[in-house]
Amino acid sequence: MKKIAIVKWIIDRTDGGLKVAVNLSNELSEIYEVHLLSMITTEQIFFSVKDEVIYRNLSSKKLSMNKNFLQAVHKLRNYLIENEIDIVFGVGMSMNSVGIASTLGLKTKFVSCDHTNSIVDIDTIVKKTQRWVASKFANKIITLTNQDKLNYINKYKMKKDKVEFIYNWIDSLDSVKEYNVDSKKIITVGRFDFQKGFDYLAKVAINVLSKHSDWQWDIYGDGDEKIKQELRNELEAGGVLSQVHFKGNVKGTENIYPGHGIYVMTSRYEGLPLVLLEAKQYGLPIVSFNCPTGPSELILDGKNGYLVENYNVEQMSQLINKLIENKELRINFSKNSMLDTDKFSKEKIIQQWVELIEDMTGENHAK
Repeated sequence: MKKIAIVKWIIDRTDGGLKVAVNLSNELSEIYEVHLLSMITTEQIFFSVKDEVIYRNLSSKKLSMNKNFLQAVHKLRNYLIENEIDIVFGVGMSMNSVGIASTLGLKTKFVSCDHTNSIVDIDTIVKKTQRWVASKFANKIITLTNQDKLNYINKYKMKKDKVEFIYNWIDSLDSVKEYNVDSKKIITVGRFDFQKGFDYLAKVAINVLSKHSDWQWDIYGDGDEKIKQELRNELEAGGVLSQVHFKGNVKGTENIYPGHGIYVMTSRYEGLPLVLLEAKQYGLPIVSFNCPTGPSELILDGKNGYLVENYNVEQMSQLINKLIENKELRINFSKNSMLDTDKFSKEKIIQQWVELIEDMTGENHAK
C-alpha cells in the first residue's frame, strides 16, 4: 500500500486549510496509508479524523521557522524515513522550505498545496520566498483554481506539467433543511484575520442593519482578538452592535448555515472558499467581493448571488439591501444555488487526487 503524508505547519486553528487537509486524509485513507502530520500543535485537532488516518504531532513545543528550521527538518525527515513515505503534501506555504529540505536525497516526492493564491501581491517576503522555493524545487504544485495555475506558470516560468489545479469539493449532505425565506439573519463564517476583511464587514453591517433594524448578523469563527475587538468597537459606534452575534467556532455545517437568509463574504483574497460551497449547499443567496480567487468560479452573478466590485462597500451594502427587500429574489437565488456545481463533485475531485498520486509514484517519476 502506498504511503502518503499530508502535513501542516500548525493545526491550532479552524481554518479552511486544516479542514481540507483532514477531509483529504479521511477520504484517501480508504485507498492509501495516510499520515496526517502537524509540525507543531498545543491543541486537540478541531475536525474529526477517521481511525484509519495516522495522526501525529511532531512537536508539542512551538517552533520558529527561522530559529528552529533545521530542527523542524530533522523531525519531519526522520518521520518520512522511518515510515517510508512515498509523497508528502505540504498544505500551506509554511511547509514549502521545510518539506523540500526534508525530502532532499530521498525517493519521497514533495507536493506544495497552495491554499490561497499567488496572484494577490500582499504576501510577506517570507511567503513570496516560500512560493518561489516551491516553484523551483517541489515535484508538483497544486492550486485551487485554473486562474492561479496559469499565474504560477507565467509568474515563475514553470513547465505546464509541474502545476495542477484541483478544486475543493462539496460534501454530500444526508438531508438539507429547506431554505427559510422568512429568515431575517445574515451569516458570515471565517476566522478573525486581516485576510477576511472584517474592517469592510463593519462598514457594510452598519449600512445594512441601521436600515433594517429587524435583521440580525451572525458571525461564526475565532482568531485574532484585536481584530474582533476592533470590529465590535466599530459596530458599537455605528449603533448596530446589538444586532450582531459572535458565535465562535461551531462544529458541523448543519449547526451553522440553516435558518439564515443571506451569506456575505468580505475577504480581501481567498483560494477557493469552502464557506461559499457550504452556503450554496444550504441554498443561501451569496453576496461576495469578487476577490482573487474563487468567488467568480462559485457564484453566477445575478442568478444565485452577487459578485461585488472588490472592496466596494457601498455596492455591497446596496445589493444586500436589495435582497433583504425582495423575497422573490431571495427565493429565486436559493433555487439556483447549486447551478454549475458539477465541477465540485467529490467523486471527480477524489479521482483527480488518486490519479496524481498514482502518476507521481510510477516508475518514470524518480526524483
